Amino acid sequence: MTGAMLLSTGQYLARGAVVTVGLSLGMITVATCFGLMLAVLRLYGVGPLRLAAAVYGLIARGVPLLVLLIGSYFSLPYLGIDLPLWLVVVLVGGLYFAAYMAEVFRAALAAVPRTQWDAGRALGMRRLQLFTIVILPQASRLSIPPFLNVVLVAVKNTSLVSAIGGWELVAAGREIGERTMEILPAYLAVAAFYFVICFTLSQIARHIEKKMRHV
Repeated sequence: MTGAMLLSTGQYLARGAVVTVGLSLGMITVATCFGLMLAVLRLYGVGPLRLAAAVYGLIARGVPLLVLLIGSYFSLPYLGIDLPLWLVVVLVGGLYFAAYMAEVFRAALAAVPRTQWDAGRALGMRRLQLFTIVILPQASRLSIPPFLNVVLVAVKNTSLVSAIGGWELVAAGREIGERTMEILPAYLAVAAFYFVICFTLSQIARHIEKKMRHV
């Protein structure tokens, strides 16, 4: 490749990487919020809600994300629900990884010593106040390493978007490989972009974890 071609290829892959990061952030946001809710239901919910949360987790973790993406994207229009592809990916991917986030948060919440609850009650704190001020911050510190693992898996699973006609980093790499007939260099470049994204996220998480240790 000439210098101009390398520059244009890098810019095109960078655009795909931006789309990948955007989809990842959307999925992670949905997964975090819904996963925390599932974890709270599993630990503190009444019987039926606790059972429903457990069943949801088992089903979501037992079905491949690709199957859910294809089934949702091509089935929703028949139900009269016409959503843009990116929104389907964010919602389906987010709800899928919420099942994994729920286990992360459930383990972290359960690891907080029971004495913390007792101490909060002794100070006259209400249950919700005690949970948000005392329990949740401690669980957040404990959940950072496994949370990061789920985030990295979610980022790499955005590559499945190309299977339903979406465009992101892998699709951009495939287009470049087909256009230049240099398949291996194109996908090596894609792998390099994924490494940069995941390494950056790892460093950010490590920095946050160090700061929270001193809080």
